[in-house]
Amino acid sequence: MLPKITEGGSLSNILDQCMYCAMGLGWVGLDFRGLLPPLFEEAVLNLFSKNMNTAVENFQLVLDSHRWVPLPAVGFSAASISEESQEDVTPPSYLMEHPPLAVFVNGVSAAMNELRPCAPVSLKNVLSQELIKGLQAVSDSLLRYNATRMLRENESGLFLSLCRAFIEVVFPHCATCFGRCYPGGAALIMDAKNLYEGLGRLLTISSTKEPPKPVGNGEEKTASQNGDLPSQPVVENGIEPTVDNAADEKEQNSPALHTDEKKVGEAS
Repeated sequence: MLPKITEGGSLSNILDQCMYCAMGLGWVGLDFRGLLPPLFEEAVLNLFSKNMNTAVENFQLVLDSHRWVPLPAVGFSAASISEESQEDVTPPSYLMEHPPLAVFVNGVSAAMNELRPCAPVSLKNVLSQELIKGLQAVSDSLLRYNATRMLRENESGLFLSLCRAFIEVVFPHCATCFGRCYPGGAALIMDAKNLYEGLGRLLTISSTKEPPKPVGNGEEKTASQNGDLPSQPVVENGIEPTVDNAADEKEQNSPALHTDEKKVGEAS
């Protein structure tokens, strides 16, 4: 019967009733409370795993059908999120700019809400690995999407912004939510930073790419290859020299030439 229960609150109520019944039967030597933990731990693990798988599947569906168009800015950017806001378990409104991530965070929040009423301490490490596995699946899906899809320049910018939001917003938020279910659980999630190393390298490579050169530089380069650029007239005192002025200046700069011509004329 326990595998058919899909709500954490219902599991918690059934556990309370079973514990109360076992305690009553303990008066006649039929206390079976020691048999209950393994049964309910398995039910909680299956329920959480199912909800996490649903969150990943919904993320994949929305990502495959997502159109990369800029959406109106909502709330604050990822860089402006303060430490106080990171302690809040409310999903950041900034994620509304990235529908695939918003769908995934909603799924994780639903899984956490079902876990909180009945969260066995013995499953702390196991459930943290389930959450990490879901985050890893999202990271791998984004890398696979980047490798198999041809995006335009503007679409690529939006995709990289989504990847950055996953690292800077979604990952810490999921860790905070898990920490609300298990004290100290956030550290277990934050220690698994290697799950987004691939996305980090992708963002680093994209940021180091050189921007395209301006068109003007190419035109100047083409002109220089075809020949030297014509020299521009030198402007002195705000007046450009004319042809006559240039000739007069040339004569003034070569007085020796005029003197030699005069002597040749007298000798003849």
